[in-house]
Amino acid sequence: MEIRKGPYGQFVIRKIEDIGSIHNYTQRLIAENIPGHMLPLYVIPAVSTYELSYDFSGLTALGLCHIPSKPEINKLRKALGDLFLSICDLPDYLLSPGSVILDDKFIFTDNEFTSLSVCFDPAMTPSGKLNIRSLSDAGIKNFLNSNSLSQVITSDEIDRIIYAVEQNDEGLLRQEANKIMIPLPEPEVHAVLLELNEFKMTVLLSLLSLIFMMLKLPVPSLLAVIAESVFAVKTYKLITDKPEITLAEDTDNSRRHMLFGDSEKAASIDALILTMTDPATGKEEKLAVYTDKAAIGSDRFLCDIFVPDKDMSAIHAQLKKIGSTYYVCDLSSDNSTFINNVRLAPGQDYEIKTDQVLMCGKREFRIEIM
Repeated sequence: MEIRKGPYGQFVIRKIEDIGSIHNYTQRLIAENIPGHMLPLYVIPAVSTYELSYDFSGLTALGLCHIPSKPEINKLRKALGDLFLSICDLPDYLLSPGSVILDDKFIFTDNEFTSLSVCFDPAMTPSGKLNIRSLSDAGIKNFLNSNSLSQVITSDEIDRIIYAVEQNDEGLLRQEANKIMIPLPEPEVHAVLLELNEFKMTVLLSLLSLIFMMLKLPVPSLLAVIAESVFAVKTYKLITDKPEITLAEDTDNSRRHMLFGDSEKAASIDALILTMTDPATGKEEKLAVYTDKAAIGSDRFLCDIFVPDKDMSAIHAQLKKIGSTYYVCDLSSDNSTFINNVRLAPGQDYEIKTDQVLMCGKREFRIEIM
C-alpha cells in the first residue's frame, strides 16, 4: 500500500491483479459506509492491474499525529473505542473483522481527534473468518502497541483486548471498547507538588537556623528552629495521611474471565433455540437444537428439524456446533438461505449469533443461543 497525493485529494493506493477477487456486496457496503468508519473506496483500472483507491482527503494518518494534551488523548480514546464497537458489528453484515487494515500509517483521524477511519479489504474472505478472532490476522497486537497509541491506551487495556480477540469473545471486546471510551483519570500532581514545597521550605529553614547559630543570633535561630519544626510536621502529615489506594471492584468479572475463564458461562451454552411464527395461526413455536449437527428442511425423514413448507428444500440447511459456537450452512436447491437478509454462499459455514434472523425459503427463525 502507498500514499498518493494529487490535485483531487489524498489517497491510499493498493494494487490488485484479479478484479474478480473484489466482492461486489462488500464494495456496496463500503460505498454506503453501513458499518461506519470506512474510507470511501474506488476501483480504478490501471495499465496491467487494478488499483483500490481509498480517499482520506482532509484527514491525517494516526501514525503522523502529535497528540498535544490530555483532552485530545481522551477524544482519541473515545474514537478508538467507537472504532472497536463498529468492528464488532462487522460479522452481522457478513464482513470479516480481519479485513480491516490495522496499521497506524493507514488509519486516519480528523484535526479534532473525534473519529478514526480505516481501509477495508473488499476481497471475499472465507466464512470461517467472520469472527472477532480474525483481528489477529489483521495485526491487532502491533497496532495496539504502536507508538501512536502509547499515551492513549494502557498496557492492561491492551492485554484485555488481545485476550478478548484470542478467545473470540465479542461480548468481552465490547466491554473493553466501552471502557476505553471513558476518559483517563487526572494525575494527582497537586499533593505531590505540595509535599515538595513543604520539604523545600523545611530544608531552607534548617539552613537559616544553622547560619543564625553560627552568627550567634539566638532569637532568629530559635524562630527558625520553631518554623522548621512546623514545616517538618506538615510534611510528615502530607506523606502519611494519603488515602489508601484500592483497586476498583471487577464488576463485570472481566479480569476473572481472563485469568480463569468463565466455566459457568461456557457450561450454559449448550442449546440453540429457533423461534418460528406459524403463518397460518400466527403463533410462535420454539425449536431447540441440542446436538452438534442438525438438518432443517421439509423432509420429515431426512431432517432433524422438520418444517412443512413447500418453499423449503428437502434438506434446506445444516446447523453445526463447534466448541461453543454455532454455524449454519446452506444446502438448499435454490440458494435461498439468508442471515439478516443477506444471502449465504452455498456450502460454506457461517457463524450465527443471538438475535440474528435465519431465513430458509420464506420461513424466518429468530436465533437464541442458550
